[in-house]
Amino acid sequence: MTNKRYTLFLMSPRQRFINYPAHTELAKMFGKRRFMVPLALPTVAALTPDHYNIHIYDEEIEEIPTHIQPDIVGITTLAATANRAFELGDRYRNLGVKVIYGGPYASFQIEKALEHGDAVVVGEAEEKWEQLLEDFEQEKMQQVYKTNSFVEYKTQKSPRWDLVNMKRIFQVAIQVSRGCPFNCDFCLVSKIFGRKMRYREIDNVVEEIKAAPSKYFFFVDDNLTINKRYAKELMVEIQPLKISWGCMCSIDVANDDELLKAMADAGCFNILIGFESLNPDSLDASNKHHNRRGTIYEEAIQRIHSHGLHINASFVVGFDSDSLEEFDQIYDFTLQHYLPHVNLHLLNAPPGSEIYQRYREEGRLMNCNPELGVGHFPTIHYMNMSQIELFDKYMATIERLYSFETVLRKAKNLFNSGNFTRPGGEISTRMKARLSWITLKEFLFTTDQKKRKLFFYIIGMIRVHKIAIDKGLGFLLTMLGYNRHIRDHKRNMDSYRKMIIQQDQGPWKLNADDADKTRIPAN
Repeated sequence: MTNKRYTLFLMSPRQRFINYPAHTELAKMFGKRRFMVPLALPTVAALTPDHYNIHIYDEEIEEIPTHIQPDIVGITTLAATANRAFELGDRYRNLGVKVIYGGPYASFQIEKALEHGDAVVVGEAEEKWEQLLEDFEQEKMQQVYKTNSFVEYKTQKSPRWDLVNMKRIFQVAIQVSRGCPFNCDFCLVSKIFGRKMRYREIDNVVEEIKAAPSKYFFFVDDNLTINKRYAKELMVEIQPLKISWGCMCSIDVANDDELLKAMADAGCFNILIGFESLNPDSLDASNKHHNRRGTIYEEAIQRIHSHGLHINASFVVGFDSDSLEEFDQIYDFTLQHYLPHVNLHLLNAPPGSEIYQRYREEGRLMNCNPELGVGHFPTIHYMNMSQIELFDKYMATIERLYSFETVLRKAKNLFNSGNFTRPGGEISTRMKARLSWITLKEFLFTTDQKKRKLFFYIIGMIRVHKIAIDKGLGFLLTMLGYNRHIRDHKRNMDSYRKMIIQQDQGPWKLNADDADKTRIPAN
């Protein structure tokens, strides 16, 4: 073991554009900077030997200090953070610091990353990170660290949350499995983690939860309940821990009432479900066939709601079979099935995905800023829609989805059932006072009659015990957070529209046979 000590910075670059599902406005109401930081940083920190002085910096919650010069820097990357990641890499390389990139963007854009860094860790960090550090110490570091197999992933060291400023985030991420058997065209999960599912030992998961500095969690597994047996065993073990959590599942979780009850008993309050599209042709074209197998949406949604679980319904518009009518169908669907939490995105083609390769061959990728790949900007050439009309319709739809009039209509159907009476996690007296004041100020002391109607309806449901107090107030604040984010986004509409119009070439089908059409090189 070496006696020399090294200083390591692990960094998550800030995003220039943040979409409303990130809950940044809600985090501010809780007195936080961000709802959750990426799991990659504290996970990599846990893999790092003891002779490293580790500093974790998430630019969304704190500035990176300039008075400390590290020996080595690790930067996690997304498309949305790529420009800033490369800017940071250039800065530290100019100081003689070794710069390492990881994360989805760098894993599939290795050459670009190496223009700004010294090495790239491709895919999973376990096994490769330790080897990289050994090579760094011996001054023989390679440019690319990549293995031909996936890690076993039965146990994992608890993430180093002690290195994260927990006062500035609300919840922590946790992962119990890796892999996805599906191969959706627009998704990177199976490309990064493989199509074979790998699961951690449940005792190992429980240890991590007990050691975490929060009672609020989000399971970042792409599909927490795909293995129903494992999921049920997990629920039994975490129920005594009294935590509150959300997760991602496929719609077929609704086919197992025993599992849904176990999830609710174990503290689940929200499930993100990728409906993706209501257009069967779009589901088929994107290889999302499993959304069409034996599950009736209306019955599935009712079953999930009956256990007091919110559904965060995720949709994507922009597939080749889509038209602008998809937006209205999604709005009507969420209204009909009283789904207030809606993640609506425009189709993107992230590097490494099947759709990226196909659109690259067709010349439909745009040479645009990768920071725009956050779901609410058009970044490819769409078959039946121009970019500006797609963007305008998107903005009009999310504004409509989160108008207080729409939210009230959904809330009346959702909460009248009395399914949401189970209290959630405990919060401090100080936090209760803060959130109560914000709720009163925003919903009672306002001239906006639609906000007041929503407030009095929720308070009425609380009084007759149709909804738990914390869930009622939490609902109000979440909807307020969405509304604020969209309002602020609209303030920049003129500049956004100008940017989009400059790159817009109209619907792809109108130009597909034009021999003179300029093919846009891939990012």
